[in-house]
Amino acid sequence: MKNYAAIILAAGYSTRMGSFKPIINLDGKTPLQRCIELFKNCGINNIIVVTGYLNDRIEKELCDIKIGLNDIKVVINDKYSEGMYSSIIAGVESLTKETDAFFILPVDIPSVRDHTVKKMMESYDKIKGGIMFPIFEKETGHPTLVPYSLTQEIIRSNPKGGLRELFNQHKKQWYYEPVADRGVLLDMDTKEDFKALLEHLLVYPCPDYKECMEILRLCNVKLETINHMKSVAEFAKGVSLLLNDNGYKLNINYIYAGALLHDVAKGSKNHALRGAKIVEGFGYKCPMEIINEHMSLKTKYKIGEKEIVYLCDKLFNGETLVTLKERFEDSFSRYKDVPDIFEKVNEKYINAKILKEKVESILGAKLENISDKF
Repeated sequence: MKNYAAIILAAGYSTRMGSFKPIINLDGKTPLQRCIELFKNCGINNIIVVTGYLNDRIEKELCDIKIGLNDIKVVINDKYSEGMYSSIIAGVESLTKETDAFFILPVDIPSVRDHTVKKMMESYDKIKGGIMFPIFEKETGHPTLVPYSLTQEIIRSNPKGGLRELFNQHKKQWYYEPVADRGVLLDMDTKEDFKALLEHLLVYPCPDYKECMEILRLCNVKLETINHMKSVAEFAKGVSLLLNDNGYKLNINYIYAGALLHDVAKGSKNHALRGAKIVEGFGYKCPMEIINEHMSLKTKYKIGEKEIVYLCDKLFNGETLVTLKERFEDSFSRYKDVPDIFEKVNEKYINAKILKEKVESILGAKLENISDKF
């Protein structure tokens, strides 16, 4: 494994945000803490925090969050008023010669997931060098992974277009790591950005809607299958919210993500298990159980997240809400002379029927007629 470092840029004024971004409260943690923990969780200990404006508050924050100053190198950029490139130079000048490559991450992009950085390192270990970008929905994001061989060029340059202009001179060395992590694009320049970022964080550890759609795109899932999963997901979400109104504590994010991804491996052998492993490969363990058991439940007759997706999936033929009898009639007819398979199909039908009756008794309405309530 190569020797990686990380430079966190936290020297700016935060003018557009109106609050000092590195230490603002973001769902219980500061952006600075989130960025440091990101790299530490990925095994990177050579972490440089470049400060400038309100440096004393940055250093106090490092003490308050119990991240020892001995573990983090704080570099003060006295030229921070000149812009971000001056901070990049300050950080790069602090790298040791043992560094093979280094990440650059602005502190206002604090929701990148560990899996993204680990995947970038895993891919970068296999190449000789170059500049690597994470890419989400065909758009490049942060952090950027840069070879140590470019340090002197960065230090000696002062491009009007910043680091991107310098990178454009090395396009033949560009590499992309496709990720299902919207955090690589989410900054917090404005209060509106901050709100969107917070909403994204609150879905964690599940993928949000756009991340689910990106997983499906990267897996080349057919449109008809995607539309089916969307229909199941919206219905399951509505049913779950009604159940929560009746005293349940179902995790809506878990249900929604699981339903949006349950057929990600449709067409493959053992597609439920295969789908669960695919989603885990994108860094999301949260919906795995739902995906793995959407065809056959390991538990019976309880009302939990995986049971809701199992049931709602059985109520849709494509994008159309149907009765259980309508949903299963084709399978019953097809396998009526194949006892082993017929028995398994019938078991799925009975499990769904019992679950449906339990949910309907709680909600006081037939599920086929309930969509007008949400």
